[in-house]
Amino acid sequence: MEFVNLLQSFGNQMIGNFWLPVVVWTLVATPLALVLHKWESLQPIYHYHSRTALLLVLPLGVLGAYLVDFISSATQATGEGMFIVIQNPITVSGATAEPSVLSGLSNPNFWIGTGSIIAGLVATALVLKLIFDFVQLKNIEQDLEFSLLTSEKDLMENLPSASKKYRNTLIAYSQNTNIPYTYGWLSTKIVVPADLKEQPSALAMAVQHELIHIKNRDFLLNSFLIVIKSFFWFHPLIHNLYTSREEYREVICDSEVLANKEFSQKKYASLLFELAKRDNQQKLALSMAVNPSSLKKRIQIMSNQNNLSMNFRSSFLITFFAASLLTLTISCTDMSQDGITNSEVEKTQSQMTSADEDKLPLFIINGEEYTDKDKVTRLKSKYIKHIQVLKEQEATNLYGSKAKNGALKITLNNPEKAFSDLKDEEMLVVQKSDSEDFYHTVENMPELKGGLASLQQKINYPKKAREAGEQGRVVVKFIVNKQGVVEDPEVVKGVSESLDQEAIRVVKQAEFVPGKQDGKPVKVQYSLPITYQLPDSKQDS
Repeated sequence: MEFVNLLQSFGNQMIGNFWLPVVVWTLVATPLALVLHKWESLQPIYHYHSRTALLLVLPLGVLGAYLVDFISSATQATGEGMFIVIQNPITVSGATAEPSVLSGLSNPNFWIGTGSIIAGLVATALVLKLIFDFVQLKNIEQDLEFSLLTSEKDLMENLPSASKKYRNTLIAYSQNTNIPYTYGWLSTKIVVPADLKEQPSALAMAVQHELIHIKNRDFLLNSFLIVIKSFFWFHPLIHNLYTSREEYREVICDSEVLANKEFSQKKYASLLFELAKRDNQQKLALSMAVNPSSLKKRIQIMSNQNNLSMNFRSSFLITFFAASLLTLTISCTDMSQDGITNSEVEKTQSQMTSADEDKLPLFIINGEEYTDKDKVTRLKSKYIKHIQVLKEQEATNLYGSKAKNGALKITLNNPEKAFSDLKDEEMLVVQKSDSEDFYHTVENMPELKGGLASLQQKINYPKKAREAGEQGRVVVKFIVNKQGVVEDPEVVKGVSESLDQEAIRVVKQAEFVPGKQDGKPVKVQYSLPITYQLPDSKQDS
């Protein structure tokens, strides 16, 4: 059961910090990707930058959402100590609903948590595979003889003069390589099939293509994008954007190669056709023959556009500002419950926790006055349907002097579950009682011997209350001492005198396994709700 609860809690956290940004990104990126797919006449540079930006926005948006949540929590006032974990409420008129693994499995948060862990494990395996592929790529160097590109005099004579600035680039010829490729973040290397050495024109065009990759630092950027694709392996749009981006990356390189009139467009197309028939053995490095299916598109673009304009700066600036706006949109998106966001609820609860008792508003929850501030500040936002703030004269007109500090009207979905499924304490707090220190939460919380069922058997519905039709929730606060005995029980939320006294009588008989801190029994403050419900009541049990 603890494992099920852990997965539920993890799933609840992943919804806001991971899956919500993914959903927002999907809703925005999908129509943009469709527009790009249909708009074939758009210049390749815009296609390339747009797809790159969409891929980078997703992890940045997820990170931004986490940072916004973290900063928001850090800037809120730190709360005082609150009641400890509340057990499921006891319902006198029926059997107690004990937590079970079966009920936990029906909770969507359990499956979200399970799916998140599976997604994380697969992503980890894919990243480890990338590391293995990179190690293999580095091992290949041991069998190759690299030399400076500038030392290849015959080759340099066939390259444009601008290529001389790549004087630190290394080149090697391999009998085991079918397609030219380049790699390296700082020290860049080009590996060329040995058979191309016998074709000076083809060799020059292939090397020039790889030099364009080096100039654009494509290997570094591509490494980041492969990691992103690994982390978000489950998203089909990520794979689509990555594949189509590769095609346009090669189209841009093709355009820059053919911008030099020394190279024949016909011979370059023949070279691409020849390389497309070969097996691409090196998946991690950048290769000029990405995908045989993209060959037709690349040749069509070369044939249809005599002058491929490279508006790099305008494309980059437009894409940068659009991506920044999209990242900000994803980062600042919060979970909402009918217009109420998590951050708004948490900010209000934080302010309530830090406020003095005499300055607190009157709490009205589903039409019932409530005085237990500690539990209100621990309500989870997913149960809150609506919050209405009444101030000054408006509040006192409705509720009298009790609402002199205003009133907070809260509407809950499923209030019974809302008050049993409270937020856990975030810190250990020690306060002074009359005799000695007691804790609000400890490493090992007190456990009711025999469970809630044993306590329920001792409860009698008072005849006077039953005849008067009195029913509702009584909340009793008490101390569980080092021997597991109940001390100083008091009603913090009552219904009537008879029901309150019966709750006190039963709680005094409760026996607990004492709570422990650092392995030693300690006194712990505890709170227990008891719900009285008549058999003919139509209220939810």
